[in-house]
Amino acid sequence: MATLSFVFLLLGAVSWPPASASGQEFWPGQSAADILSGAASRRRYLLYDVNPPEGFNLRRDVYIRIASLLKTLLKTEEWVLVLPPWGRLYHWQSPDIHQVRIPWSEFFDLPSLNKNIPVIEYEQFIAESGGPFIDQVYVLQSYAEGWKEGTWEEKVDERPCIDQLLYSQDKHEYYRGWFWGYEETRGLNVSCLSVQGSASIVAPLLLRNTSAR
Repeated sequence: MATLSFVFLLLGAVSWPPASASGQEFWPGQSAADILSGAASRRRYLLYDVNPPEGFNLRRDVYIRIASLLKTLLKTEEWVLVLPPWGRLYHWQSPDIHQVRIPWSEFFDLPSLNKNIPVIEYEQFIAESGGPFIDQVYVLQSYAEGWKEGTWEEKVDERPCIDQLLYSQDKHEYYRGWFWGYEETRGLNVSCLSVQGSASIVAPLLLRNTSAR
């Protein structure tokens, strides 16, 4: 059974932690009407990405595995999958064609995908969340110690990052890096998870993470 070592999981939210002077929560792009209404929607967003060298077919296969994870999460809470924009794949050898921020609707029928699980494009996520903020980035990796023959078990633990992070903090302590060609997107927190097992093994951890809604 393969691990999920090549996937980045990202959690977004419709509400952002900082509080206004009045003590009420606010988030970038929020209007006064939003504050007064209390921001009724509290659904959680799951975003993901794959290592840059991976091709179209593998990314499509990863979607199927992430969709299975979302189905597990939906048994407990309201979640929606944010589809990662396409761009700059190794096998796309047409420099004269725009290859950044390509929505899934260019290749797939979104109403059909929504029949299986709730999905939205990344730009819709930005519009709903009020700004290009991702609350939590999880970098999935293997266990540094590996595993011994005959002792396989499914497990997940937050561990020190094995490889150098692809994200770095700016002067405002936001994490910046490759977010599908959206340079304005920032991460608030980055952690590394050692994972051994199927996609659903990370579901309990995501459900426990109440700081990233």
